[in-house]
Amino acid sequence: MEFLIVGLALFLGIHSVRLVGLRGPMIAAMGQGAYSIVYSLVSAIGLALIVYGHILAHPSTAVWAPPEWTRTLALVLVPVSIILIVSAYLPGHIRSALRHPMTLGVLFWAVAHLVANGEIASFILFGSFAVWALLTLISAYALGGSFATEGKWAADAVAIVIGLIASGLLAWFHMDLFGVAVVEFASDPYAPGI
Repeated sequence: MEFLIVGLALFLGIHSVRLVGLRGPMIAAMGQGAYSIVYSLVSAIGLALIVYGHILAHPSTAVWAPPEWTRTLALVLVPVSIILIVSAYLPGHIRSALRHPMTLGVLFWAVAHLVANGEIASFILFGSFAVWALLTLISAYALGGSFATEGKWAADAVAIVIGLIASGLLAWFHMDLFGVAVVEFASDPYAPGI
C-alpha cells in the first residue's frame, strides 16, 4: 500500500501546483523548460508507483460488497468520462460548454470505480482522484473564463467516436490490463471490483 500512497502523493501533488498557487513561482524559479521536465518526470514516476502499488495491494481488505448496479453504472460513466477526456484536446462544443472536460472526466472515472469497488486499496486510489478532481473543478470554475471560439460539431463527433472506441477496447482488455473483468465475454463476470 505504501507504493500506492507515495505514487498518489507524487502524481496528484504535482498536478495540484496550480491549485495551491505554486505553478507561477516554480516556473519563475526554474524556467518553463525545466519546470516541464520536472512536471513530466514526477508525473511519470507517480503514475508508475500508482500502478505498481495497486497491483501489489490488490486484492486488499474488503470494506463493502458493491451491489450489481454499481458495475452497470461504471459501464455507463466510464465511456462518458473517456469522451470528456478526449474532448479536452479537441475544439468542440463539449469543451467550450464545460470548460474543464478532462477534470470532469477524471471525476466521473474515479466515482464510477469508487462505487463499483469495495476494497480499501480502491477506496484510496479512486477516492484520492475523486477528491482531487472535485477540488480542482471548484477552483477552476471559481476562476471563470471561457474559450474564444464556440467550438465545432465535427470535433465533438470525433471525441465521441474516439471515446467510445477507447472505452470498448478498455472494457475488452480490462482483465488483461488490470486483472479484473468488466464484460462477461472477456472473462469472469463475477470478479470483484471493476
